[in-house]
Amino acid sequence: MNVIPLCFDSMGARSSCVFVQCEGLNILIDPNLALANTRMGFCPSDDEMNAFFDFKKRIVDFAKRSDIIIVTHYHNGHYISSQDEFFEEVYGNKIVLCKDRSKKLDLNQRNKGKEFEITVKKICKEYLIADNNSFSFKNAKISFSEPVWHGAERTQNGYVVMVSVSEKKFKFMYSSDIYGPILESTADLIIKENPDLLYLCSAPTHLLGYGITESDLFFIEKNIKKIIDKSKAVKTIIYDHYLLRDKDYLKYFSKYASWAKAKKKRFITAAEFLGQPVNQLEVKRTLVNNEY
Repeated sequence: MNVIPLCFDSMGARSSCVFVQCEGLNILIDPNLALANTRMGFCPSDDEMNAFFDFKKRIVDFAKRSDIIIVTHYHNGHYISSQDEFFEEVYGNKIVLCKDRSKKLDLNQRNKGKEFEITVKKICKEYLIADNNSFSFKNAKISFSEPVWHGAERTQNGYVVMVSVSEKKFKFMYSSDIYGPILESTADLIIKENPDLLYLCSAPTHLLGYGITESDLFFIEKNIKKIIDKSKAVKTIIYDHYLLRDKDYLKYFSKYASWAKAKKKRFITAAEFLGQPVNQLEVKRTLVNNEY
């Protein structure tokens, strides 16, 4: 199995899009990215805009060579909707595995999911509900968790599904937008799944005091430590997405990486997984490079 992070916050854009290459089977998870219109009072720089369009093209190119497209929830940065010019290129004649749009979602996502289901069924090869289901394709098995909270309990963001891809004796797990995780129940599901390679979604510490609390951070640290200690098969944890919108992300990240190192595990960003330097383009916005 070959796991390729296509676009992540550590690489320069709001996303957590992953391509998984198995023997005779290509899988694309959460194919899209987002762009903050304003951040710290600034609009995107030219570098950020250029990266956005380059990453969008990359995601579409990898979608064309994929057999299966997975959508873990219906936030704009995680799926390409029917309003997008690349909609048919991404989903046409593909097997589409999706979060159930009728259950455990906020009203906005339910509406988006309904529209998506109606339109994608017209062009895809097969449309299947992901929640708590497993599917076998050639030599690979794709398993989904029960819906888990997109962050803290009772959040307005609703739920997401986590996904595991297994081939032979290797397992990759994609945790989707679980914010850390904040909830121990979500951490326990990850530990039970016991993957070899884990993508663990981080928390939006740049929103501390607004979208996340000090209490949340306490539980996130506790759960990360538990995952590192209890997940016996895990050799590498890719920790990315929201945290990389924080200019001081190393304040948190370094502590977690140190815990992992003590257990002879790697705790790295998606960029570092690819051997690239971290590139926080959104954080770099200034008046100097702002032309909008």
